[in-house]
Amino acid sequence: MSLDDYLRRFGDHRRVTLVGPVPPGPADPRAVEEPVIWVDGGTDHRRRAGRGKWGFAVGDGDSSRETLDQYLAVDKDYSDLAYILGRLPGRFVEVVLLGFLGARRDHELFNLGEVHHFLAAAKTPTQVRFDDSLAVYSAGEWTFETHGTFSLAVFAATTVKLAGACQFPIPTPTEIAPLKSLGLSNRGFGEITLATGGPAFIFKPQYNQAP
Repeated sequence: MSLDDYLRRFGDHRRVTLVGPVPPGPADPRAVEEPVIWVDGGTDHRRRAGRGKWGFAVGDGDSSRETLDQYLAVDKDYSDLAYILGRLPGRFVEVVLLGFLGARRDHELFNLGEVHHFLAAAKTPTQVRFDDSLAVYSAGEWTFETHGTFSLAVFAATTVKLAGACQFPIPTPTEIAPLKSLGLSNRGFGEITLATGGPAFIFKPQYNQAP
């Protein structure tokens, strides 16, 4: 069975979860609902769940100690994550990524870049969530709630408007350059509305801090 075959089994689903190799990954892998894709070393979390070969495991095998359901070439010019994002049908408008932040800095940066390209090509409004610390939105108008520090960043010049319960709104559509510090260290107090012309990243660093 291929990844495409697996995803076709969930024709009425709009949410898909990808589990990567960075610990701790999902705190309780038994709580992850299908469709779930275990990405290379993320397959180790499937074993911890004790539910057999549920979900689908795919990658080039360079970081997995477990047997995968589909192997990709080791010598390739794209990442395992890029391959999977490129195979997701457009009906999946909510993508949850667990275990893709906090390891090698270059891997983390390129994971963010692949999500940017995935959302830039989205035909319908789509969002991607990295754990609980980062939400990424495609072009459109979105509402989210946050209490505490957050930062807004884009990876390509994008026009954004930010309104609602935040300390530093952007009241009129404003073009922001890639990684411009205009969106750095804002503060939220509740519901916030974001209107964006392209992929926009909302970082919530308070969720990354040790208790």
